[in-house]
Amino acid sequence: MNRALFALLGLALLIGLVNARTFAADYPPLAKAPFDAAQATEFQQQWAKHIGKPVVHTNSIGLKLSLLPPGEFTMGRTEEQFDKLLDTVKNRPEMKRNYGGQVVWSMLMMPGHRVRLTKPFYMGATEVTVGQFRQFADATGYKTEAEQGLDAGEPIKGRAICTWRKPMVWINLRQKDDEPVLHLCYNDCVEFCKWLSKQEGVEYGLPTEAEWEYACRAGTATPWSFGDWQDVPRAAHEHAFWSEAPQGKHDRPRSVAQGKPNAFGLYDMHGNLWEYVADWWHRMYYKESPLNDPAGPATQDELNRERRIIRGSSFDWDSWGGDSAYRMRIGQRSTQHPHMGFRVALRIQGVEGVPPAVDPDEERRSKKRDPGADSQEVRAALRAGAVTVKDPDGWTIDLGGGAKMEFVLIPAGSFLMGSDKGMKDERPVHRVVISRPFYMAKYELTQGQWEALMGKHPWLEELRKEKATDAAAPNKAIDTLSWTACQEFIGKLKAKVPGHAFALPTEAQWEYACRVGSTSEFHFGDNDSQLGDFAWFHGNMNWVGQPGFKGKLYYHDVGVKKPNAFGLYDMHGGVWEWCSDWYDENYYFAAPLADPTGPSSGRFRVLRGGSWFRFGKYARSAYRKVFHPDGDGDATTAYINDFGCRLVINLPANIEEKK
Repeated sequence: MNRALFALLGLALLIGLVNARTFAADYPPLAKAPFDAAQATEFQQQWAKHIGKPVVHTNSIGLKLSLLPPGEFTMGRTEEQFDKLLDTVKNRPEMKRNYGGQVVWSMLMMPGHRVRLTKPFYMGATEVTVGQFRQFADATGYKTEAEQGLDAGEPIKGRAICTWRKPMVWINLRQKDDEPVLHLCYNDCVEFCKWLSKQEGVEYGLPTEAEWEYACRAGTATPWSFGDWQDVPRAAHEHAFWSEAPQGKHDRPRSVAQGKPNAFGLYDMHGNLWEYVADWWHRMYYKESPLNDPAGPATQDELNRERRIIRGSSFDWDSWGGDSAYRMRIGQRSTQHPHMGFRVALRIQGVEGVPPAVDPDEERRSKKRDPGADSQEVRAALRAGAVTVKDPDGWTIDLGGGAKMEFVLIPAGSFLMGSDKGMKDERPVHRVVISRPFYMAKYELTQGQWEALMGKHPWLEELRKEKATDAAAPNKAIDTLSWTACQEFIGKLKAKVPGHAFALPTEAQWEYACRVGSTSEFHFGDNDSQLGDFAWFHGNMNWVGQPGFKGKLYYHDVGVKKPNAFGLYDMHGGVWEWCSDWYDENYYFAAPLADPTGPSSGRFRVLRGGSWFRFGKYARSAYRKVFHPDGDGDATTAYINDFGCRLVINLPANIEEKK
């Protein structure tokens, strides 16, 4: 290489380094939580200077907006916050009855997950007011859906209609122009944003759920922007407006900007009104939410219910719905609720933000861990677990009262666990050895089997009183079981039939038994068009919204659909089946080759198989559901239950089985 060329290459390298350094220093610091109020102000000022715009912008209708810097935070409820919440509930007598509800709703806010917002944006410092909305209505002649006599898209009949001009007609509420506007549906809010965008030549919209929570937290990692659970009685009234002591009960919202703002200069992020955000609602979204600028699911949920998300709680709620992570769903065209409003986000065009964050584990997730089905390691693991089985046809356990449990033998072997087509916690795909055979219940646990050992079940008794014979019968799967309740049943079963190692299956045992040697998404193939032959799932169940539904769901009988090749029924669909494992989304990175049993500790347990209430994609062999062990269902309506189990009998390695 000649000297001139060498010098040219050196100069190019130097320029590249300079450019890289210039790029790295070309924007202010990322606002990475946690940070305090002084730092929040500094971030805002630095980014305002960087983009040449003010920290506080007042727009054409007199609405003030605060500049929010690009930032990174933990979105949702963390496991530590969840623990504190449950401790608080248990220690407050008036809240103990809400324990189960707090478990269910908290799971809708989990897992807590890292989010980076890569661009600065403006957020309305207050909720949109009556006076501001009037400017829109007067300028355009716009009639809200409530003014058109609609609620949920249907004509309102037989009762008075509440509109933003005549809110809460039952108390003849007269609002001032500086109070937040009421009785709007999501579509009305969007139309307001379109008008304002056109008028000013910029882009207004509803904030995404991630933007809203980032703005609400304002750098904090506590449940509220003003503190933790114990701070609510002392400090909430200074920042939030809701119906709880010492504020008392409220029957209307207050004027905007009356309390203290958060560190970003935003008012009423807690309380006053629930606020619409842009995202479609989907209870499963947090599990796969993108790391950078999440905007919610691309489409509405599988049921086409047109449900959006509202945030922040309201004047007629209390603090238990008002923390930064709390999320509620609402019909997109709902107009008659008196406690919903919105605030706007302003997108800043032509401004660069910060580089997107990188998931450090993404590359590892894509690399299969497989020494090979016939490798020395696999053969050694199978030899180590060898056991002589004297009952290859299975066992039948008599529970008394005519109830019996049938178990089939599942032979030892190896398989590829996980899926590279599914969720990130299903990767990396990895080889697992089930080193010794075990017995698995042919069917999901039934109501008759449960009551034979545990006595009458309160929920089933309620169904019997209502003569709901389509829901309460001995051969139907029991579907109101927590992981904790399953352990109580197993304890009773061991006492009744001593000498057998009854247990919930490990995740590995469950998936191995479900797959029966398959590597496809279902044990019968990748296409879920055949799922109805093998599973009770949303596609073939009588439930809400379907013809003939009368308010009670038809719970399925076990063993009606086709079994898999091991003779196991309802491994897809039916009820979610608890496994013994603690949950860790990263467990597959280091799971042992032979007989993995899951992490040694945790807060949540794993369920498998999907349910009659869910769609086919959740019934895949590799799909992993996570829930608190005290939860007995993940729905919030009384007629939807879908947590159950099936048991296994484990055999000791290298010891001949004994009857």
